[in-house]
Amino acid sequence: PVCGVYQQTLIINLPGSIKGCVECLDFVYPVLRHATDLIQNRRVEVAMIHSTMQPKTNRKHHSCGEHHHHQHVESTMKGERLRQSPFPMISMDDAMKIIFEQAYKMSIIDKPLTECLNYICAEDIYAKEPFPPFRASIKDGYAIRLYSDRSHEQIYEVIGRSDAGGDDINTPLIEGQCVVINTGAKLPDTANAVIQIEDTQVHERHATKQNGLDEKSIRIVSDCSLNQDIRDIGDDVQMGELVLQKNVPLGPAELGLLVTVGLQTIHVYDKPRVVVLSTGNELMPIDAPSTASGKIRDSNKIMLMSALKDLNIQHAIDGGTAKDDETSAIQTLESAFELADIVISTGGVSMGDKDLIKSILTNRFNATIHFGRLQMKPGKPTTFATCEVNGKKKLFFGLPGNPVSALVSYWLLVVPTLKHMMGHIEPHHPIIRVQLNQPIDYLDLRPEYIRVIIEWSTKSSVPIARIVSPDNQCSSRLLSARRCTGLVRLPSKTDADPSFFNTKQDGYGQQVDCLLLSL
Repeated sequence: PVCGVYQQTLIINLPGSIKGCVECLDFVYPVLRHATDLIQNRRVEVAMIHSTMQPKTNRKHHSCGEHHHHQHVESTMKGERLRQSPFPMISMDDAMKIIFEQAYKMSIIDKPLTECLNYICAEDIYAKEPFPPFRASIKDGYAIRLYSDRSHEQIYEVIGRSDAGGDDINTPLIEGQCVVINTGAKLPDTANAVIQIEDTQVHERHATKQNGLDEKSIRIVSDCSLNQDIRDIGDDVQMGELVLQKNVPLGPAELGLLVTVGLQTIHVYDKPRVVVLSTGNELMPIDAPSTASGKIRDSNKIMLMSALKDLNIQHAIDGGTAKDDETSAIQTLESAFELADIVISTGGVSMGDKDLIKSILTNRFNATIHFGRLQMKPGKPTTFATCEVNGKKKLFFGLPGNPVSALVSYWLLVVPTLKHMMGHIEPHHPIIRVQLNQPIDYLDLRPEYIRVIIEWSTKSSVPIARIVSPDNQCSSRLLSARRCTGLVRLPSKTDADPSFFNTKQDGYGQQVDCLLLSL
């Protein structure tokens, strides 16, 4: 056959005969995936293939007379599993950039306001009508028509009442007349001020109540100015005013505002369907009566499912548990991809001989693994991949099996991704300056995210970050994430400023940046 490359397309011209076509295609088919990876510059996939093709070497050196050093290479046995990961270790910033390049906004749907709590508005909202739609009283008291001559004795005849939601006062007021009025009630057309009841006295009473009133006239005992305590039409919201911008979360106040200006339905971003699955022969259901030898209860799933619900993901789906064999893992992933926009898996992504997820993703689902290791602690094996199922793009997060690693990776990577897809204008965690409650005297070779509880103290100008379980923040120990409200990012040992260890003060630790998770 004749082959060539045009831009990023591989072109293969096969022979005209069926026999020749089949023979040539059988020959080139096994390397087509690798060829397209090379053309598309998919460096991670290329590195994986090269690592499996490159035999492990044992190097022996000998010296020659010209001071040259030659290397003799001895191949290891074929089939030996990898001792080094083929995935380059990338920074968190690079990882988030890659994810956001691959993530997509969810579709825009129309929903009634009664179902829109915690959705993200997908359109700019303009008021369809002013609010208030009529002149309204700010106080309980009397709507009056002021005397033009302010030297006139401030006695006003009471001719009726205006209640919120009641019938209009059709009789125009003239100078010296008033009506009883309640907060929010409509003013008579000619009323030009409201005086609160506390600033009045009854001047004269009816012998018997008329229309529920016994006041015949009142005296105003304080100064009253023109338009006092009146809300004009559109005082709160003008007709056509921009009341809500696109990409704003819809909370109670926002929904109340939209109803106020006359809306019943709006466009919002749909929420993704997320499947959470676990991997590992060692896992038991959470309701298992006792732990058998070598078994543990699956804490990761309830932890992540609860975290998704806390983020108001309505479609958080239990994807089951895959055993440590290809058939089980493939079946579990197939079901998950059918149901979900995003699949979150825990375990199976590190360097063990039972960590099958990455190879299954590429070989069975033709997935692109965008990264397979992160320069962070905890969470180094975290994996992100994409694939297409039934014509739709799917996102896959492979989180480590250790629960703290899984939770920290979820907070740092999955939460911003979900918010981005749901239309949040600022999907990343807020960052605040905090002071550690105790000094840090050791840094890891990787940037480390330590779990803290944020507190306030009159002794510090910034919030205090109390380290959770400071003596043991092991990635398997969920006690180190208990009541956690923030993540403090410690620099790596090589990247830390030399002054880092000299910034302790007043019995506290260093001042550092903290990702705010909740309060």
